[in-house]
Amino acid sequence: MTIIITGGAGFIGSNFIFYMMKKYPDYRIICLDKLTYAGNLSTLAPVMDKPNFRFVKMDICDREA
Repeated sequence: MTIIITGGAGFIGSNFIFYMMKKYPDYRIICLDKLTYAGNLSTLAPVMDKPNFRFVKMDICDREA
């Protein structure tokens, strides 16, 4: 299964990603985040090298993206 999480570089989003990756290690997790004042990419450092995790910097309001 593939799960898309928006705002995953924020406090709540990153902790949700950690939870999901621990509870469902076979799921593919895609994190979408614009990285504004609330997002910090370094919070995702523990999972950035995992094969089932992908980070995408984008604004969900951008239809072309």
